[in-house]
Amino acid sequence: MFVGRRMKRDLVTVAPGASLEEAARLLKAHRIHHLPVAEEGNRLAGIVSDTDLRNATLGGTFGGSDRGDSGRPVAVGEIMTRDVVTLSPGDTLDDAMLALSRERIGALPVVEGERLVGIVTKADILSALLSTLDIGGLGVRIEVVLPRDVKEVARLVGVLGDLQVEVRSLVLAPHGGDGYAVFVRVTTIDVGSLKERLREAGFRVPEVAEFLE
Repeated sequence: MFVGRRMKRDLVTVAPGASLEEAARLLKAHRIHHLPVAEEGNRLAGIVSDTDLRNATLGGTFGGSDRGDSGRPVAVGEIMTRDVVTLSPGDTLDDAMLALSRERIGALPVVEGERLVGIVTKADILSALLSTLDIGGLGVRIEVVLPRDVKEVARLVGVLGDLQVEVRSLVLAPHGGDGYAVFVRVTTIDVGSLKERLREAGFRVPEVAEFLE
């Protein structure tokens, strides 16, 4: 999955010279938490968040007649983050997740060169995962633990096919140091019977009690 397919293109931006009051008004009006700061030609100059605004105004309110005499910042360019972590439309959502986690931030502007073309947020990543895993659809998820052998993965898929089970999604993840955990979302009203059939075929299908030990 590529960032370009999941990013928001209809951007709400603010100029470096805009007041903090204007930035706060935009965040509230559009129910968002981050504003890319763009200069002429849609060139990315920085990013400002609702947290930045709160931190900048702890000593008093912004706007009004204050033009810097109090020492408090009055323009977005004074508080924005200038060293911005960005993505390109061709980066993957894996890249986005790693960047969001490592940098402990909530949004990533997407650029082509220096031109701002989109933004991707934690909410966009969550939405993509929900869609990929089909969590909002019908079905239940079961876990099957396999040896670290792709042939076993193929055998599991074959058995599910033989049982004529509708598979909604299938995720393969590392398990311990030498195995796979396969999370299969299936459409069935008899989960117990399906688990038993898989066990009869030689697969390890853990029960909840095993995770609590």
